[in-house]
Amino acid sequence: MLRSRLFLAVVIPFLLCDATIAQETIYMSVLSSRKHRLNVSDNPLVGLFVSTDAGATWHHRGWREYVRTFYGEAASDGTVWLACGNGVMRSTDGGTRWRITTGWQITEALKVSADPKSPSTVYAATAYGIFKTTNNGESWEQSNIGLALPFTADVLVDRSNSSHVLAATEEGLYASNDGGRVWKLSGLKGKGVRTMAQDPLDPRILMACTEEDGVFRSDDGGKRWKQKSRSLRHQTVYAIAFDPKQSSRVYIGTHDGGVYFTNDKGEHWEQRIQGMRNLVVHSLCVLPSNPNVVFAGTLNGGLYRSVDGGLNWEFNSQEEGQVWGLSVR
Repeated sequence: MLRSRLFLAVVIPFLLCDATIAQETIYMSVLSSRKHRLNVSDNPLVGLFVSTDAGATWHHRGWREYVRTFYGEAASDGTVWLACGNGVMRSTDGGTRWRITTGWQITEALKVSADPKSPSTVYAATAYGIFKTTNNGESWEQSNIGLALPFTADVLVDRSNSSHVLAATEEGLYASNDGGRVWKLSGLKGKGVRTMAQDPLDPRILMACTEEDGVFRSDDGGKRWKQKSRSLRHQTVYAIAFDPKQSSRVYIGTHDGGVYFTNDKGEHWEQRIQGMRNLVVHSLCVLPSNPNVVFAGTLNGGLYRSVDGGLNWEFNSQEEGQVWGLSVR
């Protein structure tokens, strides 16, 4: 039931709400669009898009139309990183100009994660394992020791301890306590883990989404995990986002089930799809300045926005586009 392999990462921008002026930037990664046609001059752009007005307008920031862009993220120093089919790209001017930082050895980069305390240290999750840079992308080293299989869908740096890093793989969750030098299986053995998220208020709390087994939660930094899939009718989960101001509230994006919401830390889930015409959700983003504003990126259905915590959705951008990634800073 591996519906998704080379497609986890997506670029994500920050969005504003209609009633207030937020300071966030939203990064949206568009992998492709079904509107593309040969010999047609008005083919839609793909790649990274940025919004600074809560999704009212979007601006193309890279890279080029033919680059397969999976995910984009801004580090704490403002550097923007892109995970692309041809490697990892970096921009130091908000996406106006880009430089590829990897060579031919690193392709199919699906996700990038910058160390929140040391932004020159960045991890890339790829189809061929994990790569790490400590010098802002000037050089990269492979970091696969201990991984059963190289394919890695996501990587997460613990913001309370930068030496503690988690990796989402086809064989479960792996953890490193030495900055990615050596990995050990830390939970969910044999389960295809698609993505992870850390509670914005309590770094000990983590949630992980899987290909066939729903959602899992850890309250001790990833040592022990409990399944939290009660009332979840769709068990293939591709995206997760915490409410940044009330972390008991969590959104997840599913295959064919749209968006689900919990307000009790995953004990119960409620499907929220009113207004959605595409229910394959690959990315989610909650606006920090106004957590009622939520974005959901779909596969071939573009981007949707809700201004009431997911109760109602409206199409926002990228008609027929594959919105693989959303992030906000």
